[in-house]
Amino acid sequence: MRLALLLAAAGLTAAWIVYGWLALKGARCLRRLADMLPAVPAPDTPSLSVVVTARDERGVIEGTVRSLLKQRHHALELIVVDDRSTDGTAALLDRLAAEAGPRLQVVHVGTLPDGWLGKCHACRAGAARATGDWILFMDADVTLGPNDLLARTVALAERLRIDHLPILPDMRPVGLLQGALLAAFEQALLLHMRFWEMEADRPRGGAGVGAFNLVRRAAYDRVGGHSLLRLEVAEDYKLGMLLKESGARQRLWSGIGLVFCPWHRGARGVVHGLEKNFFGGTGYSLVTVLWQTLALLILQAGPAALLFAGLPVPFVVQQAALLLLLRSAASRLGRSPVALWIASPAAGVLLLFAYWNSTIRTLRRGGILWRDTFYPLETLRRGVIRPGAWRRRGMIAA
Repeated sequence: MRLALLLAAAGLTAAWIVYGWLALKGARCLRRLADMLPAVPAPDTPSLSVVVTARDERGVIEGTVRSLLKQRHHALELIVVDDRSTDGTAALLDRLAAEAGPRLQVVHVGTLPDGWLGKCHACRAGAARATGDWILFMDADVTLGPNDLLARTVALAERLRIDHLPILPDMRPVGLLQGALLAAFEQALLLHMRFWEMEADRPRGGAGVGAFNLVRRAAYDRVGGHSLLRLEVAEDYKLGMLLKESGARQRLWSGIGLVFCPWHRGARGVVHGLEKNFFGGTGYSLVTVLWQTLALLILQAGPAALLFAGLPVPFVVQQAALLLLLRSAASRLGRSPVALWIASPAAGVLLLFAYWNSTIRTLRRGGILWRDTFYPLETLRRGVIRPGAWRRRGMIAA
């Protein structure tokens, strides 16, 4: 029995050392966009099309559009796709378009074609109108900082030969529990994306952010745009995965102080927001949920159990690793790393609850309800894009 405990302690200590090393290595890749931007954009910065998708966003869309209209770029077009809104969003967008003139195009989607999720179809409809060398996909509740931000960001991507540049938005202010939950979710997501090797430009892993997904048009067309992603709830991330697998040069940076998006209010809002897509991240596989839950419980609760058995090393290593990892997230969330560390056990429980809440509700309903449309589980499973899709299918026709 003692030998089994010692082996378990050695295994968990090694697991936390590897986990911490990979996460810290990845944190170094998560640079601040503000530190990278040129002082002024190049005069020949390539053209940019911004595609914003909106469904019943009357309360926030005007701020987003006006923020974009303030952007100074010599070749900028703004395309807002109204995806079957029923709350007055359509009329508001038409009024804004009348004020803005030709700089702003509004696309009204009245019906959703079979075999498409609304968000994915809206992205495709916007991209079909886009004429820029670059396309920026944005959510409807995002606002931008400096008025030359887009011009300088495109100029930076051109100079560094980047093909895809998703930006993590500034989500402040956040409460303590919400911040700890976001930090735990971010750690898991970045590891899932193989973020520690982002700067190695290997054709695997990949990242994407719905709030700010900037992509070179040629790279977007090479993977077929959104044609493969028509049934993906995490279309932003899966687009990044396809781009990375196709050989596109990708970076994921922090938009702290530059790109603003609340991404839900409070810990309850985060749990609710993950309801439609957390289970989808497993490919709607209950087996995957079960083994990942077991692995998470062992990794998180195992060191504490061994502490009570008189083997403190795994617990000390775990807590030290957590505190180090939270230093990176703390600055972006506007919270103390020590406070996030104290709240991390509750955040771990909430993250596991969110995982199973998404799983159980999706299975009970037999699908997901998104943007007032129900999508059956069997249809969603047929549309799942798994890692290696680009390598298996090769060049994808748009």
